Amino acid sequence: MAVVKHGVSSNTPDRLLIGPGAVYIDFYDVDSPGTLLGATKGGSVLELNRTIRDIRPDGAKGKVKGFRRVEGVDATLKVNMLEFTAENLRRALAVDSYSSGTTDATDEAVGSGNGILTEFALDHGKVLENSETVTVNAASVVRGTDYTVDYDTGVLQFFTAVTDTHAIVASYTYVSGDAVIIGEEVPDDAYCDNVVLVGTVTGYDGTTKPIIIKLTNVLCDAGLNLNLANNEEVVSEVTFSAHYSNADLATEPWQITYPS
Repeated sequence: MAVVKHGVSSNTPDRLLIGPGAVYIDFYDVDSPGTLLGATKGGSVLELNRTIRDIRPDGAKGKVKGFRRVEGVDATLKVNMLEFTAENLRRALAVDSYSSGTTDATDEAVGSGNGILTEFALDHGKVLENSETVTVNAASVVRGTDYTVDYDTGVLQFFTAVTDTHAIVASYTYVSGDAVIIGEEVPDDAYCDNVVLVGTVTGYDGTTKPIIIKLTNVLCDAGLNLNLANNEEVVSEVTFSAHYSNADLATEPWQITYPS
């Protein structure tokens, strides 16, 4: 085999990663994508830093294979947010509630399964993240295991079709008026299950496939900066930081799915 003097091959045109991608909250798959964060301007930046310890045994004159250990992992996604909603601002401030402007919906009859449908709409959108409880046939179902939800539109997205005649009932809180955000200590409900950046791997023939970059147990912990300049739209850099689960300190809080 001849040694080439450049990196281009016949496969190269099918391996180009094109931005800017779209950011989702609580994404599980392309059929249950959760909540679209909204428009961005200036793209997004993934930073995945794994600190690897260099253990030097006596007698070694340099780095030794097998003597490396992961010492720390920091995964962040910096998003230049252009679209502002009450929920986007709440997430950026790492709080989970409002002092006013919300309404509770209790035991809402959402609909009944027919063995085919997987999506059911709540009566209200702008649902406060992590506020919902859902039952199917009077049995509790779990977000991330049985369903996800588009909090912006209020659509429940079940992973499998709901059994015929089984009733879906939900209780939740939604933003119903001028929402006043208050500061507080960081509660568990301020964390997102995950934040996902869906990018595009594009081919020379126009075909596209998604690359899915997922951070788990995510909190915005870098603060909020709003620069309100004259005649300029506001773009705020929001940093989502991944966290280890407090029940699993071994699994790193990130995942990248590259298309086949």
